[in-house]
Amino acid sequence: MKKITVIGGGGTGIMMAADLTMKGHDVTLFEMYEHAKKILEIKERGYVEVVGNAINGKAVIRKITTDISKAMANAEYILVSAIAQRQEELINLMIPYLQDGQVVCFSAGNCASIILKNKIKDKKVLVGEMQGNIYPCRMLENGTIISAFSYKEKGLAAFPAKDNNEYIKVMNEIYPCHAVKNVFEATLNSPNTSIHLAGSILGIAKMESMEDFRLYRDGITPSVVATIAAVEEEKALVMKKMDYTMGRAVGQMEAILEHEKHPELNIFIGLEGPSGVKHRYITEDAYVSNSLLLSIAKEFGIRTPIYEGLVAIASAVNHTDFYETGRTLRYFGLTGKKAEEINRYLETGEK
Repeated sequence: MKKITVIGGGGTGIMMAADLTMKGHDVTLFEMYEHAKKILEIKERGYVEVVGNAINGKAVIRKITTDISKAMANAEYILVSAIAQRQEELINLMIPYLQDGQVVCFSAGNCASIILKNKIKDKKVLVGEMQGNIYPCRMLENGTIISAFSYKEKGLAAFPAKDNNEYIKVMNEIYPCHAVKNVFEATLNSPNTSIHLAGSILGIAKMESMEDFRLYRDGITPSVVATIAAVEEEKALVMKKMDYTMGRAVGQMEAILEHEKHPELNIFIGLEGPSGVKHRYITEDAYVSNSLLLSIAKEFGIRTPIYEGLVAIASAVNHTDFYETGRTLRYFGLTGKKAEEINRYLETGEK
């Protein structure tokens, strides 16, 4: 049994806390008070019920709190699940209470581990992140949480990546995982980098004219799948330049087109969202992974017109320049460097 603190009161954080509780761990669930409605409802009820394709049952999470000092005290693992735009706020909240020997994991990471590690400097904390989100899940109206899939072994990377072996060893004690090259590879290989923005942008008209638009039920068509495949061809050029292993997500989208042959996808197809252009499928992915990939492409003269167009449209409909403000090479101070130099920084943490 491990002492684990989950930071984040959205569906994924609650699912993580419930799943780990039912697996026998001592779990604390934290959220800032202004975002804590869901977890306080669970605290009052006494349990959260998990249904779908995961361990089913009623999880009684040992501690649910809005007090960060109580949440962080004596935790062996701190698992952070929050939209990218909230990560730095939560990092700043955590830092005064981080203790030597603790392990921090972001899901999905989106390079948040770089931000945290650079802020804590020499504190002896293992920091890393998951390749993509840990569970595709949603909170239902009655306080039940539904998971489309059970946990599957994830690619993880530490920052700096020289800590990968130690990081994977300790993370394997709570989640089966394997190392990927570094946190850029983990971020760019998230399926969301290929699917969310392309699918959502092409579905805006339907999204804004339907009462209950669901991307995987209502927005995946042959032309959308063809666009996602083309996006992945652009992505492959960047991954090759950076010497990263390339994973592809278009196969699952092709399976959705023939969903009657794939009953295992039924819950996934029914997951709600995006509900509008301000949904995280657009605002988060344009801000982080898509802008990071686009910045690498621009740095090395790689043409990625579809990525560039998707980020531009996401910016236009939100009146926000996601590329200018996003997590790009410039954001991390890595412009003007060769691919090998960028990877060396991600390996060593030293510029």
